[in-house]
Amino acid sequence: MISANLHKLPSILLVSIIVILNSCKTKSSDLIYVSEERLETVKDFIADRDTFYLRAYHQLIEEADKELSIVINPVVNKTQVPPSGSKHDYMSIAPYRWPNPGTTDGLPWTLKDGEINPMYYGGDFDHTRLFQMFDSIDNLWMAYYFTGDQQYADKARQIIKVWFIDDLTKVNPNVNYGQGIPGEVDGRRAGIIEWKRISNVITAVQVLAKDDNLSEQEMEKMNDWFSQYYHWLKRNPMGIENDNGLQNHSTCYDYQMLGLARYLGLNDEAKERLEAAKCKRIAIQFKPDGTQPREIGRTRSVHYVSENLLYMSLVAELGMPLGVDLWNYSTEDGRSIKKAFEFLRSFAEGKKEWLHTEINGVENVIEQEMKPLFALATSVFHEELISKNTDLRKHMGYRQILLYPFPNLNE
Repeated sequence: MISANLHKLPSILLVSIIVILNSCKTKSSDLIYVSEERLETVKDFIADRDTFYLRAYHQLIEEADKELSIVINPVVNKTQVPPSGSKHDYMSIAPYRWPNPGTTDGLPWTLKDGEINPMYYGGDFDHTRLFQMFDSIDNLWMAYYFTGDQQYADKARQIIKVWFIDDLTKVNPNVNYGQGIPGEVDGRRAGIIEWKRISNVITAVQVLAKDDNLSEQEMEKMNDWFSQYYHWLKRNPMGIENDNGLQNHSTCYDYQMLGLARYLGLNDEAKERLEAAKCKRIAIQFKPDGTQPREIGRTRSVHYVSENLLYMSLVAELGMPLGVDLWNYSTEDGRSIKKAFEFLRSFAEGKKEWLHTEINGVENVIEQEMKPLFALATSVFHEELISKNTDLRKHMGYRQILLYPFPNLNE
């Protein structure tokens, strides 16, 4: 029997077998982080020449076409060497920390909350190349999904191979050196949030694998990478610290852990995490009036309340296939995701003035982040969360438009 001999198999093959066996419990075509039903709805809108969705589609294809000629930029290209001695380890610096102008060596670095040090984006470190990879992967799998054009799948596969498979260039499955502070700490738990868009890679792998665009060996290596990364997140002290945290970093940690667990077929672990979110996230991060005390006091208050609620909503969506309803959950004293939307509604509608600090401009961030948040939640949960007179779609990005079409709430 297979089960009697599993322990004799190489670990990389064992992981693949476990993923395959567990995936049989759900439809093999199910995507974890995105809704195929919504994607098919958008396909219909495009076929019907709906100008709003057609415009977003053309922008997607334009961006995906650019990706075809971009040279892939893996982590080994950084100029700095992590403390491990391996450029395969991801490395970034704390974005809000700056060299001390009062000392010759710049130490100790000082905190300027909300003000990003330009070094954060430089080639010495990996943050920019990581986000470029996430963007590229997103553009390419979506373009392939909507067009079936093989060139997009081929380039996505090349990126996956360079970043996660090829021994000379792949990134190691850890964030040991994320958001380090020179002279103080090599890495912090905050660095894990920079990997929240690993969801893009998981989706790309699922879409490519569906049409056999990744070989069996490549899938084995990707499954092994995802498994190693999941267990690093679960067992590393920085991951554990995020798990026990109190604000947006913990929400984004759940977002990663839930998607990885579902991909690996660890549905029981995913359900446990979702159930725990009721007391570890909702009951702690929200007040009964819907405010988020640990986000609203930041210098980028609109950004942080919007982003945290965004990922809380995405976590709630991840729970839906597993039968855990976080969207409708409320504590005994009324703390809930919905109440957080209710609190923000009057500001998104322009009926109340936001009186908290937002160094990037209150109106600008409400338009760019808070309103698209309402649009996304309306699409996912099919509820009227804001006045119909509020223009939610004006500042949505082209990928948001294609992933989160507006539902007909009258149906």
